[in-house]
Amino acid sequence: MNKKAVAAAAGAMTAGALALGGWFAYQHMESQVGSGHVLRGYDAHTPAGTAPHAEDVFTGRVEAFEERRELEHWMTDIYRVSVVSVLRGDVRGTVRVTYAPDEEPAQRLTDGETYVFATQAWRGTVENGQSLLFHGEMKPVDDAQLTAWKRATVLPVVADQ
Repeated sequence: MNKKAVAAAAGAMTAGALALGGWFAYQHMESQVGSGHVLRGYDAHTPAGTAPHAEDVFTGRVEAFEERRELEHWMTDIYRVSVVSVLRGDVRGTVRVTYAPDEEPAQRLTDGETYVFATQAWRGTVENGQSLLFHGEMKPVDDAQLTAWKRATVLPVVADQ
């Protein structure tokens, strides 16, 4: 074979490999979205994956479920939460926490129970309060869970949230 034929064959093989890789990546992303999962740049189902993206991490007692409404094209539950202890950030008092679960039916938080919340403040919309970034199983806080979140909050915060 001459050099031109080898170069053309190598170029065709490279283009084919790139196209095939892109197709598989597209299929993977489509299967995640189709299954109800939201694509994020972090693992929203673990404390270590979520904490670096959260401005505030705190334990809070759910005072009341306020409403379910659409917020930025997501069906969102809004809760009134009293801050019990702060692991990161400066959130204090009673805050509104918005929670847009990835899957339906939405898991509801129980009034009177205390949970760990990893949040980021809504920008420019004070009435919407804090957006819950953690999308793993929300269950009342226990010692093991609190220890995992304390470890996760010492991880560096990701810039440009």
